[in-house]
Amino acid sequence: MGGSVGLRAREAGLSVAGWDVDDANLRRALDGGALSAVAGSFRELAAASDVLVLAAPLDAILEQLGELASLKRPPALTLDVASVKAPVARAGRAVPGFVATHPIAGSERGGVAAARADLFADKVWAYDAGAAPAAVELLEGFIAGMGALPLAIDPLEHDRIVALTSHLPQLLSVALGRHLDPSLSSPAVSALCGTGMASMLRLAASPWPMWRPILASNAEPVAQEVRELAAVLLGLAEALERGALGLVECEFRAAAGAAARLAANAADRGRVRDAGTDIDER
Repeated sequence: MGGSVGLRAREAGLSVAGWDVDDANLRRALDGGALSAVAGSFRELAAASDVLVLAAPLDAILEQLGELASLKRPPALTLDVASVKAPVARAGRAVPGFVATHPIAGSERGGVAAARADLFADKVWAYDAGAAPAAVELLEGFIAGMGALPLAIDPLEHDRIVALTSHLPQLLSVALGRHLDPSLSSPAVSALCGTGMASMLRLAASPWPMWRPILASNAEPVAQEVRELAAVLLGLAEALERGALGLVECEFRAAAGAAARLAANAADRGRVRDAGTDIDER
């Protein structure tokens, strides 16, 4: 995520410095064009930055916010890109100019090798609705520069929603992969896995170190979503065993309706974006 921010900012002609605990990551970011300079430490980077983006695992971001709270001159704007917001917003209250944010973008791939300058184009970028107005004004300019669409939301509400829209799909992919794994020793099973299985397992490749703090922080709402999905699956199993294909058909129709509405909502966001751009250009 941080690499994509860097690439987009470099495209806009901005100077982008970075720091990472892994020197190899920094070299790859420099070589790939995501960075123009490297700081000697996190505190050095923060002290020299006008805008600071915290693009690290959740637990590391919480530690970094603790360091920033002790700086005499923090950046004018600091934001994070973690996928849970309540603990980050709480930790960031002591940091002037901080806004907890979450760009709804990315993939199962991690690291700067997966970075793209257009990653955020027309994507929603959520942020803490309770943040200081001056910081929000700077943030909305930053989000616009990334090509994204700002969405103000309460952090607790954000975390409740992403338990359904982001964290549940991750665990569903993990569960499917875990269920499939013992059968893959059979060449026939592997041969009969098509693109549908591959697409369903895409998220299963996501790194556990990134997900561990996310799931630990948002455990209760995610667990509730898992239970509700499990009930749907059990209902399908029971309907199949009884030969109640009419019930299965109802589930198919409901799912198709959800897919259509999701696609329509995404198209509407794109049209709003296009309309806004036209107005600005005029």
